[in-house]
Amino acid sequence: MKTLDLEKLWQIMGKLSWRQEELSQENKYVQLLGNHSSYYASDFEHFLNYYSFKIANDDVVVFNDDSVPYEAYSTGDFSNVPVSLLSLAENDLNVWIDEEVERQLVEVESQKIARKENIKRQIELLQRQLEND
Repeated sequence: MKTLDLEKLWQIMGKLSWRQEELSQENKYVQLLGNHSSYYASDFEHFLNYYSFKIANDDVVVFNDDSVPYEAYSTGDFSNVPVSLLSLAENDLNVWIDEEVERQLVEVESQKIARKENIKRQIELLQRQLEND
């Protein structure tokens, strides 16, 4: 990839951010921009001035890791967007978003079930310990 369409990237990030926010209103939490993203939709000029960009593997990393004045930490804002999304038409992007949301929600549900099963095993173990004491 020789050039990066930053305006399209900005539009995609805005759409992903909006979809995450919409789902969070329904108490469904997905990470369409990655686990370390603090991205908020802004105008294009602010996007260009605030963020830096790099391609890492199959993702465009959009980041701002500037230090916070008078603090010992940085903004630590890292978003990941698959490079493949830049070549998708609007309808295909919507399909990708729907499929990714579904995949993440299924994963979250299976993690909840596994966590509940683990808690049940721990309770059974503790009950056996109580009975043996």
